[in-house]
Amino acid sequence: MKKIFSLRQIILFIVLMHFGCVEPYNPPAIEELVDLMVVDGFIDASSNAADVRLSRATPLSETGAGTPEQFAAVAIEDDEGNSFPLNEVEPGKYVLSHGDFSFSKKYRVVIVSQNSKNYHSDFIELTRTPSIDSVNWKPGFQHRGIDIHVNTHDDLRKTQYYQWTFEETWEYTASYPTSFRIKNGVVLPIEEDLYHCWSSDASTEILVGSTVQLSADVIREFRLLSIPVPSLRLSYRYSMLVKQRALSKEAYDFYFQLKKTTESLGGLFDPMPAQVLGNMHSDNPDEPVLGYFSGGETAENRIFIALTDLPRDLIDLPRYSCPVDSVTVEEIPTTSDIVLINSYGPREILGYTTAYDRNCMDCRDEGGSITMPDFW
Repeated sequence: MKKIFSLRQIILFIVLMHFGCVEPYNPPAIEELVDLMVVDGFIDASSNAADVRLSRATPLSETGAGTPEQFAAVAIEDDEGNSFPLNEVEPGKYVLSHGDFSFSKKYRVVIVSQNSKNYHSDFIELTRTPSIDSVNWKPGFQHRGIDIHVNTHDDLRKTQYYQWTFEETWEYTASYPTSFRIKNGVVLPIEEDLYHCWSSDASTEILVGSTVQLSADVIREFRLLSIPVPSLRLSYRYSMLVKQRALSKEAYDFYFQLKKTTESLGGLFDPMPAQVLGNMHSDNPDEPVLGYFSGGETAENRIFIALTDLPRDLIDLPRYSCPVDSVTVEEIPTTSDIVLINSYGPREILGYTTAYDRNCMDCRDEGGSITMPDFW
C-alpha cells in the first residue's frame, strides 16, 4: 500500500536532507528540526480576503497532521506601511474576511508567535488569473472509471504558470429508505430523510501546470482527478468545484519541486530532493521556515455528473450485503433504537421490516450529512 505523507512531513524531509549530515539515521538532528514553523498563506484578491494557516512540522514517522500554531499575531502588510490584522477562527487558521487589496501594491505576511518569535514573507505581487474555459470528464484513459480535466488559456500570454485545487461533493443513498423507528419501545414515524446524503472532500494533490515551453498560453485536458468505478462518488450525483490561480514563476517552482518530492518519497534509489523552503523567513537567520505566501485572483468553475450521464459500461454501483429481517409487533424491544424500513400486514400492522446492518438504512453511517448543500 502506498504511504501518504502530509505536506508538513514532506517539507521537513527536504529540510533534513539539506541540513542533516550524510548519516542515514540521526535522531538528534531529527528532534532538533521537528519544531519548525510551517506557513501556508494566500491573499484572494477576488474576494478581498486572506487565509493563513500556521503549524509546526512533524517527523515522517508520525502519520497525523502537524500541530496547529495557535495564539499568534498575524497581519498582512503592504509596501506603503499599512497593516491588516487577521483573526484566528480555528486552531492555526487565521483569516481576514474584508480586506482592501490592490494590484498596484505589494504585500507580505508578518507573524509573531506565542513565544515571541518573528517571521515574515518576501513582498509579493498579486497575480491576475484568467477564467476557466471548461471542466469536463471522459472515460478513464488507463483505468475503468472517469478522468476529470480542466481547460484554460490566456490570449495575452501573461499567465504561463497555473495551480488548481478542487472541492468534491457527492450525493448518495442508503440501500433502503426508512419510514419508522423504534425508540424506547414506541414506533414513531421518521421525520428526517435518512435515505439521501451528501459528502464532501477537498483536493490534497499538488496540481500545477506551465505553458512556458508551448507556443501558446493554453492548457488543454489537464487531469485533475481519476475516479474508478464502482465508487460511492458516482453512485447518484457528483459535483466538483474547481479553483484556478495564476502563479508567479517563484511560486510555481516551489510547488513543482514540492510535487516532485512527494512523488519520489519512499524509494531508496529515488533522486535526492532539492531544497524547497519557499519565501518565508525568520528574524533568526539560523532558523528555517517552511511554506509559501502568495496572492492573486481565483477563478472558479463547477461541474455536475449524474449517474445517468455515464456510459452503460461505467454504471457500476457499490454492492453491500443488506439482508432484510422483520420485527413483529410482539417483538418490539423496549430499550433499543432501531430504524425500520416499512410496516407489513394486510389490514393491520403485524410487524416491520428492517435490515441487520443499520448502515443499510441510514446514509449518515457512511460519513455524510442529510443536509443538502446550498448549490445543489
